[in-house]
Amino acid sequence: MLSVRRRSWMMAAGVAGLLGVAMAGPVQAGSAVRWGEFSASSTDRLTGASVEAGNTYVLKSSSISIGDIEALQAGQKRSESELQSLKTTVEGQDRAFDEFKRKDGSSASSSDSQLSSLKRTLDAQKSTIERQKDEIDGLKRSLDDLKRSVETLSNKVK
Repeated sequence: MLSVRRRSWMMAAGVAGLLGVAMAGPVQAGSAVRWGEFSASSTDRLTGASVEAGNTYVLKSSSISIGDIEALQAGQKRSESELQSLKTTVEGQDRAFDEFKRKDGSSASSSDSQLSSLKRTLDAQKSTIERQKDEIDGLKRSLDDLKRSVETLSNKVK
C-alpha cells in the first residue's frame, strides 16, 4: 500500500513538473493544456508522463483509474478496521491470561478438592451399578427358577 501511495505522489509530482515546464517553454500547436473546474468520475484514468523519441515528454492516460484508487482507499479502511478489531481481541485475551496467572493456589486446591469429590461420587455410582447388576442377575435366576417350577407343575397337571 505504501509503495502505491509513493508512486502516486511521484507520478503527480512528475505531471505537475511537466505541466510547469510546458507552460514556461514555447507552446506548440495542438498541445494546449486546459485548466479549470472539473469533477472526476471513477472511470477516469490517471495521467502519466513518458519520454518519446527526441526527448519529448508526452502525457498519456495510465491503466490506473480513479475507481482503482477509491477501491484501494476502501480496502485500506477495511484493513484498519479489522486490525483494530484484532488488537482489541488480543488485548482482551491478554487481560484474561494475566488474570488467570494472578489467581493464587487456592483456586487450584479448590479445583483439586472438587475433582476428588467427583471421583468419589463416580466410584460410589460404579459400586451402585455393580450392586444393581448383581440384583438383576439374582432376579433373572429367580425368574428362571419360577419358569421351571411353572413348567414342572404344568407337566404334572397334564
